[in-house]
Amino acid sequence: MRPHRPSVFADALPIGAGHRTPQTMLLLDERDRYLREAARFFPGCTDREIARRLHIALSTYRGGRFRRDRKDTCPIQYRGTLREQLYLLLRVRDRVPSEMTIRRALGYS
Repeated sequence: MRPHRPSVFADALPIGAGHRTPQTMLLLDERDRYLREAARFFPGCTDREIARRLHIALSTYRGGRFRRDRKDTCPIQYRGTLREQLYLLLRVRDRVPSEMTIRRALGYS
């Protein structure tokens, strides 16, 4: 293998242990966008209260109905509701974010 000068790798993205890939960053940005959309269903609440309610709603939905709703498209009866946002959020990343993560996402509005 031919040796390369260090300047060849000057613009390379660091990928490996301790660094998130661009794909992961895009998924997290999309998740945060859905969290901010879901927060609209709790007008007049503080970020802390919204985070608590969203965390409870996500945990309940993921543990129950979402197991049957996992499809390629969102069920029609959920359109325009909080459950649609929960569905979209869990389709992006099938994990319930912590309350602190939700508050952090809400702070970047």
